[in-house]
Amino acid sequence: MTVLAADRETARKEGGLKNYQLGTDIIYKGGMVGINPAGYLMEMPVAASAVGYKFAGVAAEQVDNSAAGTKYANVYTEGIFLFTATSITQAMVGQMMYLVDDNIFDDVPTTVCIPVGILVEYVSATSGWIKIDSAVDVAKQPKIATVPNLLDLVTKTDNYTVLVSESGYAFALATDAKVFTLPATEKGLTYTFVNTGAAAGVLMSVSPDAADLIKGGGLAGATDNKDIQNTKATMFPYDFVTLVGNGSDGWIITQKQGVWAKEG
Repeated sequence: MTVLAADRETARKEGGLKNYQLGTDIIYKGGMVGINPAGYLMEMPVAASAVGYKFAGVAAEQVDNSAAGTKYANVYTEGIFLFTATSITQAMVGQMMYLVDDNIFDDVPTTVCIPVGILVEYVSATSGWIKIDSAVDVAKQPKIATVPNLLDLVTKTDNYTVLVSESGYAFALATDAKVFTLPATEKGLTYTFVNTGAAAGVLMSVSPDAADLIKGGGLAGATDNKDIQNTKATMFPYDFVTLVGNGSDGWIITQKQGVWAKEG
């Protein structure tokens, strides 16, 4: 090992500005952009078409890759931005806002729930400033691979009530018909639940507080006090779901693998 004996030009990247490889798409400067399931930067589609997308930030430039050449685009991943809103109020300042399309947000998530930032300044019912940093951080929650590091999993064998102090944990379960019970929602609480049972052998449920709901992930019909379930007949080992608390009405599904359904 040799220490420096002279100055070195060390490569660096600007904080709050990230460069992504663009998919076959055109993105426009100032629009909200995301990472698609294949890992490429794309314009954010309407929410109903956005299953599997993760919010990346706000495009810093227009880039046209519609001819499928290899191009890259700069994206702001931090900052406060003024966007059009669907219908907001002053009382919503401090709450997470959600994608409507690439330049519109709302306080109420649609079928596919993608958080895009905290409302920090109310301008009018149809306009507001959102701070995107926290929404980008939610999207960066590490995805558990098909073969995760088992040392990172906290294994349970029976029903378990998750603690606030365990935010950030990934729990594993291989026992049929057991339930993880969530604490009351708090903004930023994050948990991952992994089904490690044999294929088609374990029903795993995640249950919110009576006053909370679980929404997003392409699951329609969010209702208070209703579980989500990794269905037994269709499950495979290492199916998982990651939930983030929004601190208001419940939990957001930010990532999932396998078949998950709402409790009837």
